[in-house]
Amino acid sequence: MQIGEKIKNYRKTAGLTQEQVADYLDVSTPAVNKWEKGNTYPDISLLPAIARLLKIDMNELFSFREELTEKEIGQFVNELSEGFIG
Repeated sequence: MQIGEKIKNYRKTAGLTQEQVADYLDVSTPAVNKWEKGNTYPDISLLPAIARLLKIDMNELFSFREELTEKEIGQFVNELSEGFIG
């Protein structure tokens, strides 16, 4: 899931409007809308404040997982195989 989708989903779960998020972060409402649509990304300096507002940690905001997915494992194995064959 992209960061914009995360922001949108957690914003709605928190019962916040785009305007409320924008006011809290001191950005424009269209900026929040663009993040949620995936047209742009929030400035890196805003990420901690976004996580605090949405009551999630940075790992959740970035969709970070300790374990690799099956797809990631497959890609890693393919890269290793190509390195040994090539």
